[in-house]
Amino acid sequence: MRKLILSSLLCLMLMPAMAQSGSQEKRISIEEFGAKPDDGKDDTKALRKAAEWCRQNRGVTLYMPQGEYRLRDAEAERLESEVLAGKMGQNPESTIFTPYYPYVKGLDFTGAEDVTIEAYGAVLMCEGWMEPLSIIETKNMTVKGLTIDYKRKPFSEGRVVEIVKGGFVVEFGPQREITDHTPLPRLMLWDNKISGIYRNPFYYAKDEFLGKNRVRFKGDLPEYMMGAAVAAPHSFHFRPAVLLLRSENTLLKDLSIHSQCGMGIVGFDSKDIRMDHLSVVPADGYSFSTNTDATHFACCEGLISFDGCMFRGQGDDATNVHGYYHDIEKIEGEDVTLVLKAPTFTHAQVTDVPRVGDKMEVVKISTLEVVDELEVVEVEHEAPATDVKVRLSGKLPEKYNEYYLFNVSKLPRLEFCRSVVWGNLARGVLAKTRGVRIEDNIFRGSTGTAIHVGAESNWKEGTHAKDLTIARNVIINCGLGAGCQYGASGIAVVIGAPDTKATQLHDGVVIEGNTIIGTGSNACGISIRNAKNIRLNDNRVEQCRQAVETRSVENLIIE
Repeated sequence: MRKLILSSLLCLMLMPAMAQSGSQEKRISIEEFGAKPDDGKDDTKALRKAAEWCRQNRGVTLYMPQGEYRLRDAEAERLESEVLAGKMGQNPESTIFTPYYPYVKGLDFTGAEDVTIEAYGAVLMCEGWMEPLSIIETKNMTVKGLTIDYKRKPFSEGRVVEIVKGGFVVEFGPQREITDHTPLPRLMLWDNKISGIYRNPFYYAKDEFLGKNRVRFKGDLPEYMMGAAVAAPHSFHFRPAVLLLRSENTLLKDLSIHSQCGMGIVGFDSKDIRMDHLSVVPADGYSFSTNTDATHFACCEGLISFDGCMFRGQGDDATNVHGYYHDIEKIEGEDVTLVLKAPTFTHAQVTDVPRVGDKMEVVKISTLEVVDELEVVEVEHEAPATDVKVRLSGKLPEKYNEYYLFNVSKLPRLEFCRSVVWGNLARGVLAKTRGVRIEDNIFRGSTGTAIHVGAESNWKEGTHAKDLTIARNVIINCGLGAGCQYGASGIAVVIGAPDTKATQLHDGVVIEGNTIIGTGSNACGISIRNAKNIRLNDNRVEQCRQAVETRSVENLIIE
C-alpha cells in the first residue's frame, strides 16, 4: 500500500515536468534549422526548412532570436535586376502585377494550423523582389515581433538640389546607381511645412538624366521645397510583404514593415484578421516605407481589426477595405459569366470566386443602388481563368449589362482604433464595408482626405456604409492634393458613381467628437453625400473654408 502511495505521489510530482517537457517539444528555435542571426551568411535554406516544419506540425511555436537573417532568392534577384535595368519599361507593374504572374514566396506557410512565429528583435532582410511571408489557407496563425525589410530598398531616395521654372533636379543617394533606364514612374516628396507628403506626386516626369545619380524632372515646385526628401519607387504594385489568402483567424502583433515592392499586407478571401501594434514605417535613415498601400483587404469576412498601429511614408492608403463589383459579361441559359474589370484586378492577383450560398447584390452601375439580392447555387471556375461562371437563385434584369453583381457575403466589419497615420500619399483609412468603427486615431499630413468612406465605381470597389461610427479622431493638415474627396480635409462619406444626384446609399452614420485642423485652403472639414440617418455631434473644425458640406442627404442632424 505504501509503495502504491509513493508511486502515485511520484507521478503527481512528475506530471508538471512532463507537461512542461511536452510543451517545450512544440517550441523550437530557428537556430536548430541552421539559421544564425547576425553572422552575415545566407539563411534562406534554414529559414525555409523552418517554414516547412511549421507546415507539417500543428500547434507549434517557432522562435527566432533577435538579430538579422538574410533571405535571398536567385529568381527574385533576377526579377529585381531586370526591372531596374528597364526591361519591363517605365511602368513594371503592367508586367509583374497581372493575374497569376509567377513570383517568389520567401517563406511559405501554406496550410499551417495553430502556428506561432515568435520573433521579437528579429529582422528578415530580403534580397530580391519577393513575397516575404505567404500565409495561405492557414488557421490560427500568429506572427509576433518580426521586422521585414530589404537590403536594397525597392525605391530610391534623394534630395531636391535645384528648382527652376517648370522643373527641378533630384540627386539620389549612393545606395543604388541610377541610370537612364532605371524606372522612375512616380516621385513623392516630404513637405516639412505640413510634416507630411507634398500635396501631389509627379508621374512619369523624368526630363533628363544628368549623370552621377542626378535627374531633372518636369513639374513646378515652390522654393521652400529645396532640400526636400524625395522617394522614387521603381514600380507601383507587386507582391505584398505579407499575403493572407484564404486564411482564418490571423494575428499580426508588433509586426514591422520598413519597405516592400508593393503593399505591406494584403488580405484576400480571409476571415478574422487582427493587427495589434502593426508598424509600417521607414527604416532608420529613410523617409518613406512601402511603395503602395500599407495594408489592403478585399473580399474578407468576420472582423478586420487595427489597434495601436503606426503608419508613415507609404505610397498609398494606410488601409483600404472593400469588396468587388463584378461585370456581368454574358448570360447563356442559366449560366452567368462574371468578369472583374478593376484597373489592377484583385490585389492578390487571383480571381475573386463566389461560393455556393453566397449572397450577390444586383447593383445599378449608374448609381450603385442595390435593386435585388440573389443566392449563388452553382459555381464553375478553374485557375488561371479570370472569369467565373455561376448560377443564381433568381433572374437578372433584362438589361443585365447595366448592372454589377456584388458579393455581400464577403464583406467584413472594420475597427481602426488608437492608431497613427502620419505622412502618406492618398487617404489614411478608405472604408467600403459595413459595420465600421474608426475611433481615437491621429491623422497628419496625408495628401488625401484622412477618412474616406464610400464605394468607387471606377475602381470596382464597394460598397456603401451601414452602421458607421467615426469618433474622437484628431486630423491635421490633410486633404491638400491626391486623394482629396470634394475638398474635405478630415472626413468624406461619399459615393463615387456616374450619377449621384438623388440617391441616399450610406445609412446610419455617426460622426462625433472629432477635431479637424486644415491648412486654410481646404474647402471643408467634413463632406457628407448620398447618405441618410446621419448624426454629427460635437465636432471641431478649424482652418477650413466650411465646416460641413452636404449633398443629397436625408435626415441629417447636426449638434
